[in-house]
Amino acid sequence: MKIKIYLFVTCLFTLTLFGCSKSEEESVAPDTASLLVRKWSFTDISVKTNAKTYSIPTKSGALFGDDNVITFNKDNTISYLDGGKTVSGKWKLSNSDKMLSITDADNTTINMTINSLTSTAIDLASANADITKTNPTLDEMVVGFVGEYLLYTLDKDAGGTIDFTKEPEYKTLQILAKGKAL
Repeated sequence: MKIKIYLFVTCLFTLTLFGCSKSEEESVAPDTASLLVRKWSFTDISVKTNAKTYSIPTKSGALFGDDNVITFNKDNTISYLDGGKTVSGKWKLSNSDKMLSITDADNTTINMTINSLTSTAIDLASANADITKTNPTLDEMVVGFVGEYLLYTLDKDAGGTIDFTKEPEYKTLQILAKGKAL
């Protein structure tokens, strides 16, 4: 009798363990490239320094073309408006799909870390560039130039609202960009 109960419990355990299929319950997460391929509007752009984070109004400081709208295509090309005309560039993923390299129509590349990406939202961050370095990398020079330009759009001397002579001196710049799918 004990053997029959033991066999019954063993069979029941085995059926419970291996009898259910997970294939119906499992869902495959979309890969980064398929989530990226669409039109994005970057509505929240900031420049983070070692001293402070500055929010850049999208009307005055365009990071991606005239209107901060960029389309990522399946063939690893991008398109955006520049000077009222549609221009193209390239994009690629690296570092286990966590690094997005965007090369614009002028052949300037900016590398952005993908902090989060869904079918409706994207959150990117550039490298943290030390602008005091004597020999910066190309990536640091691009981030430094773009970051300084975006900050310039905020300066009172350029029609902005911030008097940078009264702001804390900064040594590093990082560009943060959040967008939504269109």
